[in-house]
Amino acid sequence: MFSAIFKDQLGFLIAALLAVLVVAAVCFWLTHPVGRRPWAHAALGASVAAELALTLFLPSGAAAADGTHSCVINRNVVEPFATEQGLLNLLLFLPIGFFGLMALRSLLPILAGSILLSLATELLQTLLPWVHRGCDSSDLEMNSLGGIAGALLAWALLRFRRRPVAPLNRHARATALTSAVLLGSAAIACALWITPTAVDATSLQLTGDKEQRAAQKAIRQAFGDRYTISNVQLRPGVDDAPDNLLIALDSGSAELSWPDASQLNVSLKSSSETTSASFPVTGVTRAPAGEKDALSIAHRYAGEHYPGELRDAEPRVYPVGDRAELGWIVSWRRRNSSGVLMPMRLDVQINTAGRISQLLVRSAEDPRNLPPVKVDKASAQRAALASMELPKGAHNVRATESELLAVQRDGEWRAQWMTAFEADDKNIMLEPVYVDANSGKVDPRASRKQKIDAPDSDEGGEVETTVN
Repeated sequence: MFSAIFKDQLGFLIAALLAVLVVAAVCFWLTHPVGRRPWAHAALGASVAAELALTLFLPSGAAAADGTHSCVINRNVVEPFATEQGLLNLLLFLPIGFFGLMALRSLLPILAGSILLSLATELLQTLLPWVHRGCDSSDLEMNSLGGIAGALLAWALLRFRRRPVAPLNRHARATALTSAVLLGSAAIACALWITPTAVDATSLQLTGDKEQRAAQKAIRQAFGDRYTISNVQLRPGVDDAPDNLLIALDSGSAELSWPDASQLNVSLKSSSETTSASFPVTGVTRAPAGEKDALSIAHRYAGEHYPGELRDAEPRVYPVGDRAELGWIVSWRRRNSSGVLMPMRLDVQINTAGRISQLLVRSAEDPRNLPPVKVDKASAQRAALASMELPKGAHNVRATESELLAVQRDGEWRAQWMTAFEADDKNIMLEPVYVDANSGKVDPRASRKQKIDAPDSDEGGEVETTVN
């Protein structure tokens, strides 16, 4: 994580280190003549300077295009304790609380100061034009807890060594007044300039042995021992989307649906330049000349790594790029006797050198005993269109495509028509509508977790990752 954060940031690191040393030296110089614990003050100044440098001045990319200021409110207050970012935020403020109490010997101002510094940091991150990070309640939570933990640790150490600490009520009035003023200012800033957004999860979570083993098994089946896993993190699903394991490889990255581990999506390279990052297929000695060669290479790979997915599946080949400059995607899908598209999927992208550059595999048994299909496509499209609540400005709405899919609803497999729509205004995005192929009723339970893309919708050189 640290290598990713500070990549190409040597200039910043040197400048930040010099600033921290200068602040520490000034704090020492100001407090040494009066004998007020100069080393503790120097450490406190260095800790605060380092926090400000990392949170407000570390380059982090471009600003939002619309210039809005948002603050994410995480409903899951426990989640940050299971994330690497949350633990790092706690550690960032731990020395501020510790050295703050060691320097000032007054607990209440340090506790309040740690929380207020964290709050100010989060607000400035979304308001200052050069920061571009936005604020997050999880960061505020962990920063505050880090400062409080550091102060309590220092308090326990001072009590153990029988060193004096000011009573809690010594600076209570001044602390309360200062806190009230600063909290009031923060409230005004939030009301005027910041838009809160509530979510169920905001950060990548740490994983255990079970997740690590699942990731290792999936990557090994796809590529043997060619690639090494450097990190595995859990990305919680939001808006009813499934959880995913994010797998960092020494070359490329992958995602594995969790906890079912049924879908693996791998990106080894996505440029027109062929590199050693892509996966060589056994027995392939020359570059493909066209779709036929790409299909042969993909079939050779799939037969070795995913033979079960080839059973009764029909392949289709799509060029990636206007002139197939990124190669070809070979996609295997399977239909039952009624023409219902099964959930199994295998997409293999062959680059111009005849190597695997991207992969999507969804391993799923064909659902049996599906209700019979009684509704044809035209009837499903009429029912779907009649059920839609059209947004303002959506004129001449029409069906663009319909696909008959096997879709799982609350543990039960159904055959449903998924129909996509478009309006004259291409900027208006219309959600697809699902119509039960047996009853003809519109299914209002369709969700991101259950949607599936049509088999011919892969464009732009990337394998889609939507799942049943």
